[in-house]
Amino acid sequence: MSNYLRPEFVCDCFERLSSRNQTGKTHLERTSVLMYFLSFDAACKHFTVSSLDLNPDTFNGKNFRKQIELEFTRLVLVANTPEGLKQVIELGKITGGEKNPEKRISSNFLTVPLKKASGQIESYFYPRRPAAPVLKMGPTATGMKWGISYHEDWMSNFLVLLAETKSSTAALDLAVFICRDCSFEETAGGLIPALSKQLYKRFTADMANFWVSRIEKEKLLARHINTPFVDNHSPFASCYKEKPAPAKCYDQMKKADLIKRILYLECKLNALEATVK
Repeated sequence: MSNYLRPEFVCDCFERLSSRNQTGKTHLERTSVLMYFLSFDAACKHFTVSSLDLNPDTFNGKNFRKQIELEFTRLVLVANTPEGLKQVIELGKITGGEKNPEKRISSNFLTVPLKKASGQIESYFYPRRPAAPVLKMGPTATGMKWGISYHEDWMSNFLVLLAETKSSTAALDLAVFICRDCSFEETAGGLIPALSKQLYKRFTADMANFWVSRIEKEKLLARHINTPFVDNHSPFASCYKEKPAPAKCYDQMKKADLIKRILYLECKLNALEATVK
């Protein structure tokens, strides 16, 4: 009989991935980089390759791009309701009212940095901020104009991208979130072996080896992994409750961040009003 992750448990792990910093865009930017990188790695697993040529004018390039978009959607989309999409733009938060994930990654990642890298003479590394690249792009770095591959320091830099989260077991909590909808055929060994098996199914051997090794180091700190499984699947978004931003933080926010927050809350209010009409 198949088992699934208990939605309340997934919520707990997901919220632990929130940022310790209540202001600024750093956590949002790092979340995007993590999801782009995992989408790329999952696509490499799918095609059994270690780099991708995302040439928009070739058949293979279009297929590679489409697979990355599908993997990204699978990673960040948590619900598709009559009121609209619910997705993760920033780890620890569920957001509505945004453009769909395929358009997000296409316009924000496959268009801007990849296109810029295609015309660079020097090696192009991503991301440039923080100075912790996990990918390299472009002709000089990959030998392909539209190429994308792993940066040599991706393992250590992957951890940098998780450094701002509240969690002391960020690799484990991220794995729980990523595997939130998985069907676990064998759970007798406990959570970590079950998660490990799913990670090896979905990501490349190098990625899975690194991730599982990190989880093994974190397990001594994991005090929140009791009774993680249930018999029936339920979307974890159904038990997610948004925590309001502390009022004291608003006076520390930049004008652009305040405007974004207001627009987000207005969108939530409009969606709520639409459900009661």
